[in-house]
Amino acid sequence: MSLSVEEMNQQLPVSNALPGEAVPYYMASGEGARYEINGQLVTVIARAADTGGIFSAAYISGGMGAESPFVSHKVEHKTLYVFDGILHVWLPGESRILTPGDSVVIPPNTPHAYRMASHYTRFLNWMTPGGAEAYYERVGTPIDSHVPPVRAGHKASLQEQAEVGAEFGITFPDVERVTPTFKHDAGLPPTQSPYFLSAHEGERLASYQTIFTYLSRPANTGSNYFAVHTKGAKSPYIPLHFHSEHTENFLVTEGRMWLYANGREMLLTKGDFVHAPAGTIHSFAFDSHNTQMVGFLTPSVFNGFFEYFNKPTEDYMYTEGGAPYMDMEGFGRAQAEMDLTVVGPPPQRRTALEIS
Repeated sequence: MSLSVEEMNQQLPVSNALPGEAVPYYMASGEGARYEINGQLVTVIARAADTGGIFSAAYISGGMGAESPFVSHKVEHKTLYVFDGILHVWLPGESRILTPGDSVVIPPNTPHAYRMASHYTRFLNWMTPGGAEAYYERVGTPIDSHVPPVRAGHKASLQEQAEVGAEFGITFPDVERVTPTFKHDAGLPPTQSPYFLSAHEGERLASYQTIFTYLSRPANTGSNYFAVHTKGAKSPYIPLHFHSEHTENFLVTEGRMWLYANGREMLLTKGDFVHAPAGTIHSFAFDSHNTQMVGFLTPSVFNGFFEYFNKPTEDYMYTEGGAPYMDMEGFGRAQAEMDLTVVGPPPQRRTALEIS
């Protein structure tokens, strides 16, 4: 039974545990349900049971040569985002060598495969809607380790993977692996089709010491979600607010940021994750220079919010300094016209020593 907005406003975030219901929670980098699959570590940080059936997510990490066969999901729309190392990804008829910050967007029924090309590679596997993450539990072996195994344990055969995958609409087609091209991928397609996107590319918007970059728009994801990369200097908290109709999810990719959720303040660093369901009162502040995060917002009703108080830019880096400002008029228009309820001024940021 889902919580009302009023009940969600009061729900303290769960810490380092999958809650089994759609409530706010924090997951430190490396924490989650962990499984070994053919020498790779799969760390599930969100299941359908934890998100109200909206999405699931997992980090996948491994050493040089760890790979997957071609796989196709009948239902899930996916985004793969590289956090560490080098990842070779194949789509039908094309492939790319991806490094940190690069991503690939994969609609349903799109065959795709990968191979890790460095001694430690880690990427995020985001899937909307959730459910297929149960495949990892069925095929994988639960492990306590927070790093990939030195040597592979149980190896699941392709037949075993296909038999389990069939229960989740996952198939393993035979597709040719083509030689990678070194094309620079700079823009989003106008429709729902698979695409690669190089780090820091996409539609960019700038405001004071901050750049927002769209990694995907609703048109790219069947209106299930959109993703935004945020890069900025040290910054104060934004006004306390909540959303009634969409879920916001934060993953830090570089630096440090404070995140306030329903009265609890958390310091996030690279790989940390926070799930803020609809009704969660939240705010965030960057705590180090050039902090970066990726936000996944689902469903996609909040698309266009960043245009209210940011200007399109061709730049790739924000400019430090200048007089601090925030377009409160634009923020106010967003509150009147979008799924945004402001409930108070920015919280007062504490220091790490005060938190401990």
